[in-house]
This record gives sequence, structure tokens and C-alpha cells, in this order.
Amino acid sequence: MAADGMLNIRTFGKRKVLMNQDDDADNVGVMLSGTAFLESMNQEGQRRILDYYEPKESFTRKCFPDVEGVCYVISRSGCQVAFLNDRKLSSAYKKYEKRGQLLEEILMGTQKRALMHADVLGQKTLRQKLMTYFQFLNRRKGKDGFSLPFSYTDCADYLFVDRSAMMRELGRMKEEGLIRTEGKKIWLDISAVYENGLTLKTVPGFTLKDPENAVVIDPD
Repeated sequence: MAADGMLNIRTFGKRKVLMNQDDDADNVGVMLSGTAFLESMNQEGQRRILDYYEPKESFTRKCFPDVEGVCYVISRSGCQVAFLNDRKLSSAYKKYEKRGQLLEEILMGTQKRALMHADVLGQKTLRQKLMTYFQFLNRRKGKDGFSLPFSYTDCADYLFVDRSAMMRELGRMKEEGLIRTEGKKIWLDISAVYENGLTLKTVPGFTLKDPENAVVIDPD
């Protein structure tokens, strides 16, 4: 692919723009290392993190939302990205038969994360936002806790909340035994829920899913 001009691997430093609204809409970026954000900046200069991408995850300008202000993908730290061009892949479709599968996986992954983010932002309270997002990370990263994919400042921007208010709420959740933290590592302490005479149903935003992640089941 590289010889055909369809693949270009590039290395970026911290806080470098990987893709913006003026780039070729047919370009697709695949993260090889590092983390990147899909950010928007409104007219008041307020940053919002709309999505994030970790190794093996992909982004394309076709998935940029129609938002006020500017929108771009930017590196969180040093990273390496493989860029593909869908138009050139299309012209060589018979040669690269997995092109359709690649684009379908990109779009499905983007859609799933966007729906999750919408569900988090739709929660009424700060605690509900945190618990809903933590539940998503817990299912994805495994049972032995999980690590935030970015800093607490970035987490506040991702949840569209004030960082100071978020840290105070996290402190209360730790005092109540709902979570444990070590830096960016977080554990959801389910035992504390029962010790406080509660059930999982009473914890805002807390649900469990079957092993295949397909059907929501009764957490109690």
C-alpha cells in the first residue's frame, strides 16, 4: 500500500494536529501508538473533548460532528499514525478486498463510542455522569479496575463538567466507599454498596451486562 501512495505513516509530538476540517475527507487515520483527542473549540475558546482514540482505533473527517466553532483531531502526547486514503483504496478495491471491512469497523466503532458519550452526557447529575462512564471503562478494561485514558483535567472536558466540582464529587464517592483510586487507576467497590444498606439499583448510572455485553440484566 505504501508503494501505491495509499499508506503514509507519520510520527507526531505532543499537542500536534493530526486532522482538521480542511483535510481530505477521504483520509483515514489509524492510531499505532499514543492517544489522540477529537476536540472542538467554541467561539469563547472553550475546549471540549468529543472523542478519543487509542492504539488500533481509527478516525476520519467524515465522522467529524457539525458543531459550533472548529473541530480537529490532536495528539495527547507523542504518537504514531498510519494514514489511509479511502478514495485510492476504492479505485483498487479488487486488489484490497478488506477495504469495506476496514471502513465498516471504523464507522461502527465511532458510532458506538458516540452513543456511549451521548448516554454519559445525558445523565442528570455529575455522579451519574461519572458512574456511567466508569461503568463503560470497567466493562471494557476488565474486572481488576481500570485506568482513565487521560488526565482528570481531560476527563472533565470529556464529561463537559467543571474540574473542581468533579474532583469534589470523586472525593465524596471515595468517602462513601463507592470507588477506590490510585492516581488514574480506579476500582468500583461494589461491596461498599451493600455494606451501606443499598443495592446496585440505587447507585446512579450503575447497570451490569451479560458477558457478551448484549443485554442489560438485573444487577441485584
